Amino acid sequence: MSRSYPIWVNTFNDNYGNAWAKSMGVKNNSTASSSVNIGTSANNSYDFINHHITCIDGQTKKTFRFFVDNELVKTATYDKNKKTMKATDFLSEEALKEKYFKKWKDEEADKEAAFRNERYAERLRVNGYRD
Repeated sequence: MSRSYPIWVNTFNDNYGNAWAKSMGVKNNSTASSSVNIGTSANNSYDFINHHITCIDGQTKKTFRFFVDNELVKTATYDKNKKTMKATDFLSEEALKEKYFKKWKDEEADKEAAFRNERYAERLRVNGYRD
């Protein structure tokens, strides 16, 4: 933060001669990004959030991706032939359930399996069975 503002936004676009220009428009494939600092002054500021947008231009489709702290948050795909745009939001409740529910379920199943295996090994030891 070069001035005493509580919020400071740095923008960057690699397609410009001045990559740190205040406003950006992009016609070709590019990555445009911003980092946000918060605090009370230039000497008392901290990284808060980073976000960037990418555009991938294919033969028939153009795909836009939006990232927050390097986590994909949203995509949109423009079909050049049909002239339609389809967006996918990865922060929707359904998407979050799909992403994390399986992970949590698998972790719980692994814990239960480990507990069963420990108990089984203990029973074998108590009953005098050997490998």
